[in-house]
Amino acid sequence: MDRRRFLLSSIAAGAAAAAATDGRVAVLLVDTDRASTPIDQRVYGQFLEHINHSVEDGLFAEQIRGAGFEGTDFETYWKPFAQRGAVELADLEFSNGKKSVRLRADDGRAGIRQGRIFVENGRTYDGSVWVRREQGSPELTLRVVGSKGEAIGSAPLAVTGAGWQEVRFSFTSAVRDTDASVEVEANGNGTALVDFVSMMRADVRRDGMLRPDLLEALRDLGPSFIRWPGGSFASTYKWHEGIGRYAARGYHPNVFWGGYSDYFGFGTDEFLGLCRKLNSEPLIVLAAPGTGRDQVEYAMDWVRYLNDPPSTEWGRKRAANGHPEPYGVRLFQIDNEPMNNGFTPERYAEIVNVYGARLRQIAPGARIVACGQKRSNDMAWSEKVIDLAGKNFDILGVHNYEYEPAGYESGLRRIRDYLVKLRDYVRASARPGIQLAVLEWNLSRTYDWRAGLHAAGSLMLYEELGPELTMTCPALLMRNTTDDPTWTSLIYHDHVSWFPGGAYPVAKLFRQHYAERHLASASGTVRDQENRNAFFEEIATMKPEEWRQDTVEAIATASADGRRLMIKAVNYEGRKNTLLARLQGSRAPERATAMLHTIAAGLTEKASLERLDALRVVSRRIEYSKDLALELEPYSVAVVEIRAQ
Repeated sequence: MDRRRFLLSSIAAGAAAAAATDGRVAVLLVDTDRASTPIDQRVYGQFLEHINHSVEDGLFAEQIRGAGFEGTDFETYWKPFAQRGAVELADLEFSNGKKSVRLRADDGRAGIRQGRIFVENGRTYDGSVWVRREQGSPELTLRVVGSKGEAIGSAPLAVTGAGWQEVRFSFTSAVRDTDASVEVEANGNGTALVDFVSMMRADVRRDGMLRPDLLEALRDLGPSFIRWPGGSFASTYKWHEGIGRYAARGYHPNVFWGGYSDYFGFGTDEFLGLCRKLNSEPLIVLAAPGTGRDQVEYAMDWVRYLNDPPSTEWGRKRAANGHPEPYGVRLFQIDNEPMNNGFTPERYAEIVNVYGARLRQIAPGARIVACGQKRSNDMAWSEKVIDLAGKNFDILGVHNYEYEPAGYESGLRRIRDYLVKLRDYVRASARPGIQLAVLEWNLSRTYDWRAGLHAAGSLMLYEELGPELTMTCPALLMRNTTDDPTWTSLIYHDHVSWFPGGAYPVAKLFRQHYAERHLASASGTVRDQENRNAFFEEIATMKPEEWRQDTVEAIATASADGRRLMIKAVNYEGRKNTLLARLQGSRAPERATAMLHTIAAGLTEKASLERLDALRVVSRRIEYSKDLALELEPYSVAVVEIRAQ
């Protein structure tokens, strides 16, 4: 039998169903007449941090690495070549940079080359090179060369007059090559300076500079909001250097995550463009290193850039960058994991009081997020921030990582315990209206199918804990396959394609089957019995036998109008279990269509660039009944979608 499929049977009303002597069942009673609780769609958010080349050399579609030769970029990404000529790195000012490349041709040629360029057949590519002629009249050319040495594209770089000039180029590739090279070469006699080289697909540049396949992968997750730019990266992010003309932005190696090159090509306006493409609400994380006036106003100027009308100083700057209308951002977080920066909860509460009060003044409609605990046992941090600064924020954002792969199920019990404690503390505090958010979560040390099972349990937990729990987003979202493997991700990419981590297909499946109201939940399994109807009809007096917690979780949700019902389930065990579900009440449909979607795999099974569909969803129509028996395959996730007719 195909282990990715479930067996589904209907339980005839009043009839007994045969049960295996060693079988175990989970029981989910769904009464559509009982009170339900809301599930905020922001439970299905995403978190885009500049880490492990998620953005630079990732979602941001720039093909050239080390575009401006700053830091060690020339040595890392470029190779010089010359014949009767020379190439050297020159220390001189260009825009925001301090280094350029000097090409000298002495009746010969000199140039620079970068490999690992991806071109597609029939695609047009464009870009530019900044050039300044120093001496003589060398002829400059940009070439793209295939992995076997064949010419793919070539464009002259014509320079007129003195001073720096941006020279644009364009070519159309007639081949597909994943390992082409780009060259900038000077021929003849003379010397020229070269800086800030850019190249990407022309249609992509016109449409937001986002890599199409990764954009589509993110679109399929349907993020209700996106948190950006970090993470730890946010604590030192210089937002002012990520706006304006691309070549004039700041160079900042990513000091938190490996020191790789970043010229801030993906900045504020690009992020807001991404959010608009995906119909996602932006959550901006403001750096808050202290309460000095300059520190506070630097953060507030970012808010002004985002939201001011074009008649103000920062509104005019935004308009000059091509965006006259205010973005209207309404979610702001005050830094990230401040304990990593040496702050005590008392000191961080002082920061929240200063930044939160200023945000209330300049963005009165905004929702302000403060940082709660980073570890589940650090209740004191969250409690002190609530007590000392609760009047100046609306949402407390905590982090929920499970670090041990073997804890893919058991870690969820620890996480549930502390979230319930935190919810109860908020209820009893002087600020009971504070909402909770889980702004980083994942099984963080593996991306195999255990991460998928953990994601299923996490998302069902977050759906269940509404209305106080209003926002969540997993981490990491994207990472390059060549980066530090410590932190795992939903999306793994190289410079050509991508594959899903274990949590990705679950997050996509659950988001596609989001419904606004929580109806019922079930946890654990009991020993099966011959008369399965007794689990429902004798529920008030029946004694569960051999109950076990670490087996099955299930949840039932419904759309606001009650015409769509969702049953989600996860089987954590390496054996089959059965979910018995009964729909009752006046809003339980008499006639409906039902679709079953399942994912099943071995615990350590994982996708790769060679096995893209290792964790695939299998979907099929099933017969609808108010009584359902779902046979859950080992290590599996299931969703049943019921639509009333």
